[in-house]
Amino acid sequence: MKMFGTVKVLGPGCPRCQETKRRVMNALSELQLIAEVQEVKDPKEIARHGVLFTPAVIINNEIVSQGKIPEYEEVKKWFLERAPK
Repeated sequence: MKMFGTVKVLGPGCPRCQETKRRVMNALSELQLIAEVQEVKDPKEIARHGVLFTPAVIINNEIVSQGKIPEYEEVKKWFLERAPK
């Protein structure tokens, strides 16, 4: 297992947000990456990150998705592109 960094799933905790978090967790597990996964539900905190639409995903302070449930293969690609070598 490799350490990855921080992943934030932003949203009010709705089913779309929960599905997004599930895909993030599954991708990390499949790729054998360890990350600190945080849920950000506070609207003010979400706004502070510059996110306008939820669900959103931030990887190591970079917004990679917002306003949709990302496809599972897309989530895996984010981690593969950013994984430590």
